[in-house]
Amino acid sequence: MENQDEDKLDRIVEAVHGVSVQLESLRTTLQQLETASLDHEKRLRSIERWQNNLTPILAAMTFVLGASFTQVLDRLF
Repeated sequence: MENQDEDKLDRIVEAVHGVSVQLESLRTTLQQLETASLDHEKRLRSIERWQNNLTPILAAMTFVLGASFTQVLDRLF
């Protein structure tokens, strides 16, 4: 009887240890995912800033090129 109880207790301890290892693995994975997510958010914000800064410049360049092209066409024809 005592031997069976020890075997059951050993199996329970092994199962709890296995769960502990899996939980630690899950914690590490979630921590890495959080770090990657924050990095992606920073990159997206940086891209959005560049986009917002470049939009007026591109609009002005498009206008100037369009006006120049129109003047060239008017002089040719």
